Amino acid sequence: MREITLTISKKDYTVRLDDDFAEALERDISNLLGGKTNFEVKDLLFAFMKKCQDQYENDKRMNNMVNHLSKTLNV
Repeated sequence: MREITLTISKKDYTVRLDDDFAEALERDISNLLGGKTNFEVKDLLFAFMKKCQDQYENDKRMNNMVNHLSKTLNV
């Protein structure tokens, strides 16, 4: 377990996360928010919307692959 502190609107929030997830979260925050360490609510809203869009696109791709496999295998 690892602790990460996020500063949101000048207030610190410390969370304990599984090591792998903590690493992934830090990487995502860095990629989505340009390496910022202090966030405003609008920054987090932007990051949330981007992750939702990514998930939506991944779901669409997965469904297309499943449909393609089902047709190919005649299932």
